Amino acid sequence: MSPLLILLLGIVLILANGFFVAVEFSLMAARRGLIEERAEAGSVGARRALDGMRNLNVQLAASQLGISVVSLMLGWLIEPVVGSAFESLFGLTALPESVSNALGLAIGLIIIALVHMVVGEMVPKSLALSAPEAVAIALAPVHRLVVGLVRPAVAGLYWLARIGTRLVGVEPADELAQAHTAPELAVMVAESRAGGELQLTEHELLVGALGFLQIQVSEVMAPRQHLVTVPNTATVAQAEELVHQSGHSRVLVLGAAPDQVTGFLHAKDLIAVSPELRSGLLPPGIVRVALSVKSDDRLEDLMQKMRRTRRHVAVVMDHGQLLGLVTLEDILEAIVGEISDESDGGPRVQRGLREADREGEAYRREAGQTSGDADQ
Repeated sequence: MSPLLILLLGIVLILANGFFVAVEFSLMAARRGLIEERAEAGSVGARRALDGMRNLNVQLAASQLGISVVSLMLGWLIEPVVGSAFESLFGLTALPESVSNALGLAIGLIIIALVHMVVGEMVPKSLALSAPEAVAIALAPVHRLVVGLVRPAVAGLYWLARIGTRLVGVEPADELAQAHTAPELAVMVAESRAGGELQLTEHELLVGALGFLQIQVSEVMAPRQHLVTVPNTATVAQAEELVHQSGHSRVLVLGAAPDQVTGFLHAKDLIAVSPELRSGLLPPGIVRVALSVKSDDRLEDLMQKMRRTRRHVAVVMDHGQLLGLVTLEDILEAIVGEISDESDGGPRVQRGLREADREGEAYRREAGQTSGDADQ
């Protein structure tokens, strides 16, 4: 075989090595959600990439087999040609033949290794990590054919790999884990914000939703000293006047005891009472039933309870003592931040944002990552 043909074959082998490297890294780095969207849109390459991600061990075994075979062939075919060329060059000098042969062999190995590493390893890896979805979709169909051709060898390698992982007490997985914990998601959101992928509003919504899982009722409730109450012996006119003066749309109705909550009144119900009944006591049915929760209950559980019962107001009671009031608006503000209306007297603390930021920061410290301000 002529040296020129061998060099051309070497170029093909290096490109083949790059192909296997790109497939390997793109399948591991690609975001499954984006691949699934393209697959649902009818992309054949996306469907093949999705199949590869679901059987990742087989795909990686085929890629590793290809990389190993290519590396061996490069050393066997190309190195002697390059080495002999440098041996001939050094033969023109006064160097002893043994020195010329050794230098030619060493330089040949260095050149092949450099070209192999840069063109066959580093460049395709960088491309795959820069645009993993595009690379996976483009290369997966061809790689599927390669896997089909070498399936017996891949099956053997896969079987040996499973035995090896079990020997060290690890159960092999066929695909990358896609699930993330809340602290991991908080870190991802912070990094996306720092990288300019999320606007400030999007960042606040996501962080608030993550922090929401850790918030207790006591953190968002309106405390008792800020509540507006009316006795159940009040008239409609008295209750309406109290609502008007306070600026609140809801007031609690108390029984004979200070902590006996019989329900709450809504301003729109009072307005709907006919004029001839305004001087009388509160009519039956106008007092709405409120949920009862404890101060250490989680907002997540309260929200589920509100959805089940279709009631949006809850009184906070501990050991028979009235501590405060929580509405659906308070829960939403824990997620999205302050929701202002005409009766608001001042800003509330955005507890959801604070909690999730703390959680993400703690996770970054545990992971050994450098903390940074997501808004910078």
